[in-house]
Amino acid sequence: METSRKPHFVLVPWVGGVSHIVPMSDIGCLLASHGACVTIITTPASVSIVQSRVDRASRQGAVIAVSAIPFPAAEAGLPEGCERMELIPSPAMVPSFFKANKRFGEAVARYCRQQDAARRPSCVIAGTCHTWTLPMARDLGVPCYIFHGFGAFALLCVEHLYKQGRHEAIASADEPVDISVLPQPFECKILGRQLPLQFLPSMSVGSGLMQEIREFDVAVDGIVVNSFDELEHGSTALLEAAAGKRVVAVGPVSLCCGAPSLDPPRRDDDARRCMAWLDAKKAGSVVYVSFGSAGCIPPAQLLQLGMALVSCPWPVMWVLRGADSLPDDVKEWLRENTDADGKCLVVRGWAPQVAILEHPAVGGFMTHCGWGSTLESVAAGVPMVTWPLFAEQFVNEKLIVDVLGIGVSVGVTKPTENVLTAGKLGSGEAMAAEVGAEQVKRALERLMDGGSEGEEMRRKALELKEKANVALQEGGSSYSNLEKLIESSV
Repeated sequence: METSRKPHFVLVPWVGGVSHIVPMSDIGCLLASHGACVTIITTPASVSIVQSRVDRASRQGAVIAVSAIPFPAAEAGLPEGCERMELIPSPAMVPSFFKANKRFGEAVARYCRQQDAARRPSCVIAGTCHTWTLPMARDLGVPCYIFHGFGAFALLCVEHLYKQGRHEAIASADEPVDISVLPQPFECKILGRQLPLQFLPSMSVGSGLMQEIREFDVAVDGIVVNSFDELEHGSTALLEAAAGKRVVAVGPVSLCCGAPSLDPPRRDDDARRCMAWLDAKKAGSVVYVSFGSAGCIPPAQLLQLGMALVSCPWPVMWVLRGADSLPDDVKEWLRENTDADGKCLVVRGWAPQVAILEHPAVGGFMTHCGWGSTLESVAAGVPMVTWPLFAEQFVNEKLIVDVLGIGVSVGVTKPTENVLTAGKLGSGEAMAAEVGAEQVKRALERLMDGGSEGEEMRRKALELKEKANVALQEGGSSYSNLEKLIESSV
């Protein structure tokens, strides 16, 4: 491909949180590894996250520009530096965050229009909720793709819900909604309260914005998904047909730079501590527990989970967000019951998840079923214990457990509150412990006790790991999809 003919991809990750920024940065790295020019635009608070991914790719010869454009948090009435939704201190500030995001979009559009001919975008890939990227792309005369962060199966279910409207007919949140989108024998029924956020009766962003986001989804030229064609039982092709637009599966993007990373930077001590602890454990013996960058379990439920983890027979590495803000009695319980004998290591804050999942000592992953974590587990060949919290995670659980057969459900039925639903789920009920310690232990035993059920899940997980790695190699499905995407953008 001649230098003058190289397409220039501009990626603008949604500023919702790290779970959106990291995979989009990895998509940029993959495009650059195939010879495309890439610019990733983000906010100053997220530059280090993007740069840590880009630096890994650069060591392998990829050239990627990272541009930081100020996010007008203070102008919108937000605390200074509040540049990701996960940093919002109060749900009341959500509308202000979206106002700031629109102003951020105006600055991004000005930046793109001011580039000389060599740096003008030839394709825009936008994170979900960046609705302003579509008029920008139309003004520049280039295609606009969207990246939701969901898998193809979940997006297919969302499309089905919009078009079928079956959720509108239920009388209560306790009623099941049939969103079966795959051919028999696969069924997918979830409760009304487990629906993805856009289908819940009320959210802090308001119905007007949700309609705008839906119109954006419908109008874009295509969808980029972090998945691979062989994973989701034909969901990519079905989504293409249902949405009437191109769907490009390019994952698992966590494999974009080969060996697992201990990124982000300046956390080497945390990473070394985690890896040294795992090095001392037997192969396949460790349960890794993490609920993602936005996962927050109520204290009463956290205590039940903790009691299960410290009393189960397997070593546990437990990543615990927000430990400093827990009630004093929970903090005291954690001090008295974890870390002392090295059996249950609590990691407060960040952990090198991709490297942990790839470690031979890890035999199971208790996860919130966020799609990024799900794909990282698939890429590592690690089966899962599923504990969905909100968003599309209950749909992902159906895929993991019922379709792929690589996980066992803890049995959670109620979503937890988050910044978009705070105060709207029935706060007293939402704060109570739904799942007891014994129920958690039973789920762990089904996966980890060496019986035939757990071994079958492990076998299927390892098969998917092999397919995931092949997908990104030359001739693989994701490799070919990336090539086609680049060729169509010349």
